[in-house]
Amino acid sequence: MPYQQTDYYRHTLQTLKNVPPVKSTAEALRVGWAKVNITPPVGTPLAGYGKRKGLRYTEVHDSVWVRTFVFENGQAEVAVVTLDMLIAPMTVAAALEKEYQALGLRPEQVYLTATHTHTSFGGWGQKLAGWLMAGKRDKKLVQETTARIVQSIVAARQQSQPARLGYGIAYAPHLVRNRLTGSASGRDTTVRFLKIEQKSGKTAVLTTFAAHPTILPSMARALSRDYPGELVDQLEQQVDLAAFAAGAVGSQGVVAPYGDTYESTAAVGQQLAQAVLQRLPEVKTHDTVTIGFGRVDLRLPAPQWRINTTHRFAPFLFHALFGRYPAFVSSLQLGSTILVGVPADYSSELLPPLEKQAAQQGQQVVVTGFNGGYIGYVTPDEHYKLKKYETRSMNFYGPQTGSYLTEVILQVIQQYQK
Repeated sequence: MPYQQTDYYRHTLQTLKNVPPVKSTAEALRVGWAKVNITPPVGTPLAGYGKRKGLRYTEVHDSVWVRTFVFENGQAEVAVVTLDMLIAPMTVAAALEKEYQALGLRPEQVYLTATHTHTSFGGWGQKLAGWLMAGKRDKKLVQETTARIVQSIVAARQQSQPARLGYGIAYAPHLVRNRLTGSASGRDTTVRFLKIEQKSGKTAVLTTFAAHPTILPSMARALSRDYPGELVDQLEQQVDLAAFAAGAVGSQGVVAPYGDTYESTAAVGQQLAQAVLQRLPEVKTHDTVTIGFGRVDLRLPAPQWRINTTHRFAPFLFHALFGRYPAFVSSLQLGSTILVGVPADYSSELLPPLEKQAAQQGQQVVVTGFNGGYIGYVTPDEHYKLKKYETRSMNFYGPQTGSYLTEVILQVIQQYQK
């Protein structure tokens, strides 16, 4: 059955209409930012590969952080939270939702995302699949991570100052490949970034790129941020704070010039930083900024996780292995830029209609993943029959998921028209 004729599709679109985003424009933009170390002790499980089966790291190559921006204009306030983790874990997202009221925030005002490094810490998984990917849940670790994210929001508020905001792009075609099809045209080579200038003269950058941070060996027992860590470290030699969020990485692999080594993570991070820094001075900033925010619950079909070409797991077995979690699309407008957060490895091959719609509105769209939920890989429908990891092992909801989620995002973008 075409997804347009399903109850889950109609329900999601009705929810979009019933709960539009909140938007306000004012000439009083204020922005603050902060970073807090979230590195757990040695002996914590790693997250990123099922074959590890909860493997624990024995050393910290580089510490992991939460970096947070708070934007407000006297009428609306939003927070952007970026985590040096595989995803924004569902267990952490659920714990955070219990803390927002004390901060005077609603869940839709907090935009969660992650760098998607596959060598950060786990200890937040639930059910068998979560344990294999990230090690068994450690309740204390989840609580401590949640507390540090809250700390970062409070600290960012305390550093708030009058500010200006701008959007820029750079390109790094030599650092990304389409690992699903090998297509040169099916790549997202754009580095997108927000430039924030405080009245005091301090500057921050929030950047995204759509190449999986999977350079380091899967069985290495060291905690690391992979190439996003080197990227922000290099940027912070020139700006006061830099943060990274994984873009539409679903079918995008990183090109590692020196194999699965720290020399490669350094080289990729340094080249991306150089690309951003070359464009940074020419980015114009503005102090009259629209702030908007929204969140729509994403109704899904029954899971269709495949064993092989002709057989699928029954839905109850899928839920027994993976659990049941909320799925939603989060959105945020900052000036002319619309950020859309999805609970997935969303493929860059699905971006063109989204970018076209935003351009028609005189805006830009930036898609980031791992927003506090997870529904697997989302790739173009025509790739469903490929016997690849992205389309077989990690496609949870069937052949129309790419078209369905892309249409929902298009509807979200249209709600932010000027």
